[in-house]
Amino acid sequence: MSAIKIHKKNAMFAALLSLTVLVLSPPLLAKEKVIVWSYYESPPFVVDMMEKKGLSFDFVEMLNLSKDNDQYEFVLKLVPRKRLNTYLSNDDRGIVLWVNPLFFDDKNKTRYKWTRRILEDEQSFISRASDPFIFKDAKSLTEPNFILGGIRGHIYTGIQNKIDEGLIKRHDVSRENQFIGMLLTKRVNTFLIPYTTMKYYEQSMGLTGKIFYSPKPLNSYTRSILVNHKSDVFKFLSKTVDNLANNKSWKVLLDRYNLEVASNKKTDF
Repeated sequence: MSAIKIHKKNAMFAALLSLTVLVLSPPLLAKEKVIVWSYYESPPFVVDMMEKKGLSFDFVEMLNLSKDNDQYEFVLKLVPRKRLNTYLSNDDRGIVLWVNPLFFDDKNKTRYKWTRRILEDEQSFISRASDPFIFKDAKSLTEPNFILGGIRGHIYTGIQNKIDEGLIKRHDVSRENQFIGMLLTKRVNTFLIPYTTMKYYEQSMGLTGKIFYSPKPLNSYTRSILVNHKSDVFKFLSKTVDNLANNKSWKVLLDRYNLEVASNKKTDF
């Protein structure tokens, strides 16, 4: 047999062996998919749904690109809160971004695993800088001709009883960005909005110096990650969150959305 024929046979055998190894071996580079749920569709978490822009998309991308992540592919799914509740009641595996144990009746953190806080947030009272409103208590919202802006269907714990009694005049809208025009045209005196959302609008709409944040919010709270998954996923996320203060990529994202690193300040919940 000529040397050329022997070489061809060896090459064919090597190629066949390689193909067999690829077919029979597990996919070494395949990562386990981890579903990431969020029910927030407003800024900063979602800025443009079609373009997949917003902090939720960016945070998931950051997790996937982490040098410490060689196991998981995180996949974002935006779902209504009721559907998310169904997933969790069925014990579907996944994680939930930007939430607090009280939102899921898990004050003692026994139903789910929870990371440390990622963000600190509050229900902020926003007013015009030229006519600042300082919230003290529910009574401070009951002045004659004073109008509070709120989201349609939202219950505001701490002042809702005064609203229901008609002592606080409330004008509702369906989307938070509608408040800003109403405030600047003096159709409301103040409105309630998550601090993280307002900070995004302040930057994107050039509102610095035009609006005033009441020093006292309606309430303050932390945002964490709810983990309903195996312990290894929780360990990875916990380590990632614990190191966020030193994570340059996270700081870039916070700057993009006009937010701040969590300072571990005292919050209501």
